[in-house]
Amino acid sequence: MTDGELSYTPPWKNAMAVLFGPGGYGYGQMIPHDVLQEALGLPKPAGRITAEEYESWKLRLVSQVDALSEALLEDRSMCLQSVIGQGYKIVEPGQQTAFAVKQGQKGLRSTLSKMGRRLSFVDRSALTANQAKENADALARLSFLNQQVGRRKIT
Repeated sequence: MTDGELSYTPPWKNAMAVLFGPGGYGYGQMIPHDVLQEALGLPKPAGRITAEEYESWKLRLVSQVDALSEALLEDRSMCLQSVIGQGYKIVEPGQQTAFAVKQGQKGLRSTLSKMGRRLSFVDRSALTANQAKENADALARLSFLNQQVGRRKIT
């Protein structure tokens, strides 16, 4: 961070004040990665660093970006969308519903897929009759959930 910029703790509060204060970023705008990292006081490490140092920096960065994203959503109704290789776009209010549904469905499908694998690959020969029925019932509920998740599409 340069002299004269705010310095709040935790770092996401500083980014909120610097990037979203008067004259700051607004709906539809892209916040480049380097600008966000600088506002968080976590610029990308320069020079040779160890894998552990890089991972430590990356974890701190992700933690602060997540906190900033939650605060923006709850305090200012602004939703951040990660754009690979560029930064974070502030989703326009008119696009936020479709974005939220798409991201939510993506997460649900992933979770349901993992659940399906765990329910399907069970050693049924080791189950009691009640346990086998419980597994079959869970697979039926999973099938219903998969149908419901795939049913609604908002574009």
